[in-house]
Amino acid sequence: MRSISRFLLISLLSTVLGVTSVASLWSYWDATHEVEELFDAELAQMARVLQSLLDVQLKRTQLSQLKDALQYRPFVAPPTASGETRYEDQEATRLGHKYESKLAFMVWNEQGDELLSSQGQSSDLSFQSEPGYHNEQLDQHHWRSFMLHDPQLRLWIKVAQRSDVREELTTEIVEHTLLPLLLMIPVLGLLIAVVVRRGLNPLRRLSDQLATRNPNHMEPLKTDRVPAEISNVVDAINALLTRLDQALERERRFTADAAHELRTPLAAIRIHAQNLQQQLLRTATDNSSQTPGMIIEGVDQMTHVVEQLLTLSRLEFATDQLQQPIDLSKLLRQVTADLAPLALDRSQQLELDAPDRIIIDGDSASLSMLCRNLIDNAIRYTPPSGHISVAIKQRHGQVCFCVCDTGPGIAPHERDKVLQRFYRLADQTISGSGLGLSIAQQIVDQHGASLTLGDVEGGSSGLTVRVCFDQAQ
Repeated sequence: MRSISRFLLISLLSTVLGVTSVASLWSYWDATHEVEELFDAELAQMARVLQSLLDVQLKRTQLSQLKDALQYRPFVAPPTASGETRYEDQEATRLGHKYESKLAFMVWNEQGDELLSSQGQSSDLSFQSEPGYHNEQLDQHHWRSFMLHDPQLRLWIKVAQRSDVREELTTEIVEHTLLPLLLMIPVLGLLIAVVVRRGLNPLRRLSDQLATRNPNHMEPLKTDRVPAEISNVVDAINALLTRLDQALERERRFTADAAHELRTPLAAIRIHAQNLQQQLLRTATDNSSQTPGMIIEGVDQMTHVVEQLLTLSRLEFATDQLQQPIDLSKLLRQVTADLAPLALDRSQQLELDAPDRIIIDGDSASLSMLCRNLIDNAIRYTPPSGHISVAIKQRHGQVCFCVCDTGPGIAPHERDKVLQRFYRLADQTISGSGLGLSIAQQIVDQHGASLTLGDVEGGSSGLTVRVCFDQAQ
């Protein structure tokens, strides 16, 4: 599932990193261009200064004498206390700078003979009879040079500089500019994460409202503090909830009304069938009186279905049941006593194993209905002379009551299906409505309990229905 917050966070961080990278390249290119222009201007200026000095000196003395007088002495860093020279610790001193070795100048006559050099008479700077800027290789280093021609003095003057001086300056400018920004990227990422999380809080609140919404509560979502970007979504959800509530209300009302209206004609049909049966019993000499009995049996079955539908409808409407302490042992004893005659009619053994008093929180009417449905189902589906046991057990802070029978049981792959409405097993011959376990599941859900179907202990045939509640404090 795609996460909006993750998408925004990754997108924003990627955008910041991309923009920072482009800005870094642009800054490096721009810094390089500006440094090149600055140093090129300095080279030209140095050449013209040297030209001016030579012009003045050559008016006083000969070039050969000037060459002997202007012997260049390169800068040597003063030694440390231990006698070693450490250039990296003494880049600039009162006597000079170590980068002087990366600067050079040479002077030639018109024929290309070297007249003056900052590196001595064996300098490797090449003579080029073309003024302007040049790039050349010298001592495994790249040099940038400027050649100046003075036709009056008949001299060629070249001033050169090693390129690594420029690269070092460019790198330091870019590093000092971008380093604070790079160090701020983690902080920026954290701030973006906080902003994204706060920006998506309205969606989380909306999600929490929907996640905690009871299916029986269809009132509109709260619209306070809803941003304009999702107001249309909230309005659409509220309209959908309204339509859904109306549809559910119509369904519940139809079920309740239909079941209620069916009770009266069914009761009338049963009375007429009983009257017909009495008349036939008085006059008939054959088995014609069996037909009214079958009608009565069918009416009883339909009446049972109607009663179950009414019960289910009431449970769906009962959204806010009053939770109060209930003595589950007392309630089960009462229900078992009410259903004992039905078990005796089928020669079944009905047992109850319950402590004197077990308190849980719940609704008395609903719990009574739950127990009655489960025990009634066990009696219906257990063959004559079978055994039915009802027990209450306490374990791990829960109260569980179990109904075990010796009937045909339910296959494991169908146990979830029988909890659905009107679902009946394919090979089932016992009459029923298919609503008993569905009603039980509805009551269990309303009480926050759990209902499980399992096998009978000992490996014998049958079914165990276990309902577990949290024990009252």
